[in-house]
This record gives sequence, C-alpha cells and structure tokens, in this order.
Amino acid sequence: MTSNGTYCAEDLADINTPLLYDYWYVAALASEISRDLMERTILDRSLVMYRDEDGNAVILQNRCAHRSFPLAKSNLEQGGIRCKYHGIKYNHDGEITDVPCQSKCPKSGIKKYITHEIGPVVWVWMGDNDKATIDDIPELPVHDMDKWVHVVGKYNHMEGSYILLHENLCDLSHLPFLHASTFKMPEAYTSTAIEVEKSGDRVTFYRKMTGWEELKPFFHPNLDFSGQDFIYKSGGEYITPATNKGYGLIIPLDEDGNEQPEVGHYISHYLTPETQSSCHYYWFLARNYQLDDATYSGAQGKMIQDGFDEDCTAIKLLQEMFDKDGHDYKEIGIQADKPGVIMRKIIKGLVD
Repeated sequence: MTSNGTYCAEDLADINTPLLYDYWYVAALASEISRDLMERTILDRSLVMYRDEDGNAVILQNRCAHRSFPLAKSNLEQGGIRCKYHGIKYNHDGEITDVPCQSKCPKSGIKKYITHEIGPVVWVWMGDNDKATIDDIPELPVHDMDKWVHVVGKYNHMEGSYILLHENLCDLSHLPFLHASTFKMPEAYTSTAIEVEKSGDRVTFYRKMTGWEELKPFFHPNLDFSGQDFIYKSGGEYITPATNKGYGLIIPLDEDGNEQPEVGHYISHYLTPETQSSCHYYWFLARNYQLDDATYSGAQGKMIQDGFDEDCTAIKLLQEMFDKDGHDYKEIGIQADKPGVIMRKIIKGLVD
C-alpha cells in the first residue's frame, strides 16, 4: 500500500517508482534548440539547452556554480554562457573561462550532458557519462527519413507520470472509447484477441483484424482493399523507458495466402519524464502510401494530435485521482492489461 492509500502490486512499476537515469531520452525536437537559451526539466534535473556557433546541441546543468542563478536566464555569448548575476562565464563544456572579479578561474562542477541528434530529435544521456553508448539509442521508423513520408508531431506536456503514458500506449483497448470521435475504431477492435510476445526487456502486442469497411476511415480515401484478402495488424512495442512504437499495417494476401509487402504506418512515441508526476511527449508518424499527398499528411497529423490531446487529458485526470483520492482500494484487472502489466514488471525490474 502506498502513502496515498492506493494499491499497486509490489512487482509492478507505478507512479511512485524511482526514475531511471542510464538511458537515452529525447531532450527536445531539433527545431526547439537554437541560439536562444532554453530551460527544460528532465528526470527532476533542470537543464539549459542551446546550439553552439557550429550548430551543435549543447545541454548543461542549469545553474551557476557560484550562487545557483539559472543559466537559462543568463546571456549566451560567443563561446558560451555568461551568468547574469555576477558575470561568470561558462564555455560549451560547462567550464568556467572568466570571472570578472578575479584572474583565476575555479573548477565549475556543473555537468555537461552527452547529446546525439538524429533526424527531428535531440537525444540526451541522463546517466553516468562513462556508460553512454550511441548504439543504445533505439532505432525507430522515424529515423529512416528516406523511405517513408513523415508527419512530425508537436511537443506535448503530460501532467502525469510517464508510467501512465506507457500503460496507455500498451493498452489499445481504449481506442474505440476514449478516441471515439477521433480515431473511430469499431468497438469490435476491443473484443478481438490480443497477442503478446516478450523478448528480453521488450514487449510486442497486436491484434489481427479483417474487414475493410471497419478500417477504411483510418486510411487514405484512395486506398481500397475491399474484396481483397488481407490481415490488419494493429499494435505496438514497448522498447525502453523512453520509447514505444505503435503500428497499423495492412498485410495483403495473394491467392495462395502468402503475405505481401505491408501497407500502413508506424508511430514512434518518445517519453521523457520531467518529474515523478509529469513528462514530455513527442510523436512521429511514418507511412509508406500516398507519399506525395501533403494535404492528407496535414489531415492525418491533426487527427492523431487530436487523439493524443485526449490522452493528455485522460492521463492528467488519472494523475489527479492518484494524488487527491485517499481511498484504500485494489485495481481490478482485465485481459487487455497484459502488455502494460509486463511493461510495468520490466521497468520495476530495471529499477530494482
């Protein structure tokens, strides 16, 4: 039983589970970081972000080593940041290079974070710098910019734990209900059997459906699979504490029942805890059909963002309920919970 009276099984991560630092997280959209200083809190740490003179993303601890004035509220100069309080200057590595009242520069002690920019996002390694390996950044469809057309989602601030968002992304049975007016998935989607596979610290989950009329609203109006045998595979994959991948794929079948190349879309989800009870969220859609229809991309992006706005509202309500309600209770379980339960066990195991 947790301190606020809510129940959670001991082997499952919940909103009170400590955050994980030795992972790559998306710090910001690449377009957000510029020659203007920007503050962002990630994993309960205040950071300052900007680009150096060569255009490289720089992320530093956001406090002057002297009297803790926020560097994001200071001045960016050639070669680094000058604190607005007493004029101490820091270079792009966080080292002090000038103290106006003395000739000797002390060691700063502020942390520089390792970053890596891929496509539309800038990643940051929040753990021990010695453990950072670029190869550990998860490969997601949005990284392969040449083979798919991409819709880049906006930055979203979630007023709820990243665990709640991961669970939302692992439990697609809410689609016909929470997103009834946006995604318009049929209620039959929820009753379709869900298949779950676990491999190491990853969980893959999906439903298979047939019937073009029910799926038609989610695809381009020029696509037509009526009268054709196919499998519609809808699901996702929990990858790391920072990443989740969704997909909706039509797999045509030839006359012998053999699967043909898929037609559909992937959605890359990036989750970055801000605090224990809030997170930053980014999404990107990649599709391999009607590549040149920019109007459709705009409409598809709006539909998805409208749906994710509904998720933001739901997660905020969930977090508020956990925070304000002191009832002792035990949550019930349903069949659709399985991917989320496995995900929560994995995260709890990583923390332990």
